[in-house]
Amino acid sequence: MIFLAVTMGFIAESIREHISDRSKEHEYIEGMIKDLKVDTANLKFVINKGNEQLRGLDTLKKIQREKLSDFKVQDSLYKYSTRYLFGLNPFKSDDITLIQLRNAGGYRLIRKAGAVDSIAQYESKIDMIGIQQSFLSQGITKAVDAANLVFNFNAYAKLKLNPSATEVLITTDKEKINSFYNQCWMMSVMITNYNNILDGHLKYSTMLIGYLKKTYNID
Repeated sequence: MIFLAVTMGFIAESIREHISDRSKEHEYIEGMIKDLKVDTANLKFVINKGNEQLRGLDTLKKIQREKLSDFKVQDSLYKYSTRYLFGLNPFKSDDITLIQLRNAGGYRLIRKAGAVDSIAQYESKIDMIGIQQSFLSQGITKAVDAANLVFNFNAYAKLKLNPSATEVLITTDKEKINSFYNQCWMMSVMITNYNNILDGHLKYSTMLIGYLKKTYNID
């Protein structure tokens, strides 16, 4: 009888742990879906800002360097550079649930292998975005360095008072001017690559929301 009672106690405890684990699993998945919805909204915002930046850079690259002796052309280059060349639109994942899954051993509670693999792949994609953001940040630093060799940034106040009539270049050296335009082109390439990665991540995030909802029967 004692053996039976002990056995039944173990079984009851096992059932309680199973129910508790399934409840925690469901909570983690619900939290993951909530975080994904925040991420998709943030991704759309950052992608739109990136597209706006690219349009500005396209206009900047079309400004004819052969006409930079004209103050109006100089000022136009200055304005587009300060507005679109040095901007970084970072994406920060809402990773509250991911942190819990990693640090609290939550991954072991996710029974469905497909869900575990999909969430792990999502986390890997976030790491890739971080790497691309680092490249982009380095590109901005190089763009600033190139611009410092071309522009007199102290002329900003004067430019506001006399738009299209203020000299803002500190050099007409073709090598420095060409280097600056090359850096503008590189920034355009890096932002395009960054946006493409974000767009792919947005599609994956949207797919993952649908998959998790269907798999765990969540509205």
